[in-house]
Amino acid sequence: MSITLPKIKDSEKPAVLIIDDEVKICMLIKTFLEQTKLFRNVVVAENASIGMLKLRNDEFDLVIVDFQLPDKEGTYLVEMAKKSLKFRKLKFLLISGYLDNRSMINVINSGIKHVLVKPFSRDDLISKVLQILKLD
Repeated sequence: MSITLPKIKDSEKPAVLIIDDEVKICMLIKTFLEQTKLFRNVVVAENASIGMLKLRNDEFDLVIVDFQLPDKEGTYLVEMAKKSLKFRKLKFLLISGYLDNRSMINVINSGIKHVLVKPFSRDDLISKVLQILKLD
């Protein structure tokens, strides 16, 4: 599958925060996104605490967060962010290697609408991100 990338003015390019404790996954997602040249900024964080710090100190349009982080579940970070007016327009994409029924209920209850299961392809990731940001 080949994705047709939209044309976006530099002033309208979104910023993305990737939070995953697996450095290789972070760098792979960062590379996939940067290759499209559709994003003004792609930042990585290796846990929820650092992710929240980066969220507070910068502006993002999308957070790609792993479900299982060493310090907190990704859903916890989403729930905390959604309580703040500053982040009310922020979009989230949860990524996970495995979600059982109980975990899926957690995801739904935290208000996450978009999930991508590992392993995923570059095209799966890009098309999901474009859909979430309404750039497709």
